[in-house]
Amino acid sequence: MQLMKAVIKEKPYPGKDWHKGFKLTEKEIPEIKNSDEVKIKVLATAICGTDVGIYNAKDSLKDSMMILDTPDVIVGHEFSGKIVDAGAKAKLQLAQMLIDQVKGISVVKKFVGRRSPIQLASDPNFFKFLDKYIYCSAEMHVTCGKCVQCKAGDYHVCQNTIIRGLHGDGSYAEYLTLPVENIRLFYKTDIPLEVIAFMDAIGNATHTVQSVDVKGKSVAILGCGVQGLMATAVAKYLGAKKIFVTDASHGEFTHDKLENSRFRLARLYGAKHCFDVSIDREKEKFYKTVLEETNNAGVDAVIEMSGNYKAYEDAFKVIRMGGTISLLGIPGGQMVTDFAKHIIFPGVTIKGIIGRRVWDTWDVMTEILKKGLAKKFVKTGFITHDLPLEKVDEGINAIMKGDALKVILRP
Repeated sequence: MQLMKAVIKEKPYPGKDWHKGFKLTEKEIPEIKNSDEVKIKVLATAICGTDVGIYNAKDSLKDSMMILDTPDVIVGHEFSGKIVDAGAKAKLQLAQMLIDQVKGISVVKKFVGRRSPIQLASDPNFFKFLDKYIYCSAEMHVTCGKCVQCKAGDYHVCQNTIIRGLHGDGSYAEYLTLPVENIRLFYKTDIPLEVIAFMDAIGNATHTVQSVDVKGKSVAILGCGVQGLMATAVAKYLGAKKIFVTDASHGEFTHDKLENSRFRLARLYGAKHCFDVSIDREKEKFYKTVLEETNNAGVDAVIEMSGNYKAYEDAFKVIRMGGTISLLGIPGGQMVTDFAKHIIFPGVTIKGIIGRRVWDTWDVMTEILKKGLAKKFVKTGFITHDLPLEKVDEGINAIMKGDALKVILRP
C-alpha cells in the first residue's frame, strides 16, 4: 500500500464539538476504480475562504459536512495538476478533450494530426504527451446528471451536488481521482500553474459578474477580499465603465493596511473609487460619489462579495431602479428587509450565485486569463504566499489576520 501526505478534517456529528484546525496525515494513494475516472498528481492547490471556514469549524459547514460517509475527508477544492492515469472510458474522453480544449497549439496539432480520439487514446505516448505539455484543473462540484436542474443544463444548482473537499476527498494531497467529465485541460504555457490552481475561485467571481451584462455599465463591488478583487478585475475585462469598490477595516486590519493592500490592487484591476465603509465619512462619501457619477440614478449592478448584512444595506442604497444585485458572499444569521421599499417598487432584481456555470463560466474566465489577466494576477502580487502543504496552518492564519490574499500550497 502506497501512502501520500494529505490534510484532513474529521467528520462532524450532531450535538458534539467540531474541533478547529486541520490534521496533516498520511493516506493511501487513491487508485482508479471506475472506467470514467482520472488520476491526477496535484502540483499546486490553494486555500479558499470555505477552507478557512472548515478550519474554524463554522456551523453552516458543519451542517453541510455531516453527510460524509467516512470518518474524515481530505479538504481543498482548488488545484492544478497533471493527469497520470485514466480508466478506459476516461482515456477516450481525454483524447477528445485534447482535440476540443487545446486548440491552435502547434505541438498539440502535430501530435493529434488527423487521428480520431480512439487512435489518440491508443497511442503508447499519450500520457507522456499529457505529462510534458498539459496541466489540468477541475470543476469540483460533482453533479448527478439526473435531476431537473442537470437535465436543464443548470449543473451549478444540481440538487445532489457533492463538493470535493467538503463531501468527498479533495486536493490537499499529492493525488486525487475525479470523474473525467469534471476535468479541464490547459496547454502549459497558456496560463501559469499557480493561477490554474485557483481557477475554481476565479470562476465564482466570474459567474457573479457574468450574471449581469456589465459592459458599459456602472458597478459597485462590495467586499474587497480575494473574491472582490477578482470580481473587479473580471468586471473591467468584461467592459464595466465605472467600478466602485468597498471594504471595511477592523482590528489589526487597519485603514492604512486596507489602502496599501486590497485597495491598491483594486485600483490596478480597474476600480475608479475605493471606500472604507467602516469609517462613517467614507460610507457617506461612497453614497454621494455613486450618485454624482450616475446622474443621481445609482449603479446598474451591485456585486456583493462580503457576506455582510451591512453591505446588503449599502446595496439597496446605491442600486438604481431596475438594477441588479448579485450575491455571492454568504452571511450568517438573518436580516429584516422591507421588500416593498427596496425590491418591489424600485424593480430591483436579486440573484443568488453558487459555484460556476458548467462550462460557460470556465470558457469566459479561460479566455480573459489568457488575454492577460493571469499575468496581471502574478505581476501584481495577488498570490501573497507560496507554501509547502505542511504549512497549511501558516497560510490559514495569514488569511485570518488579513496579511494574505491568495495562498498557494505545494504537496
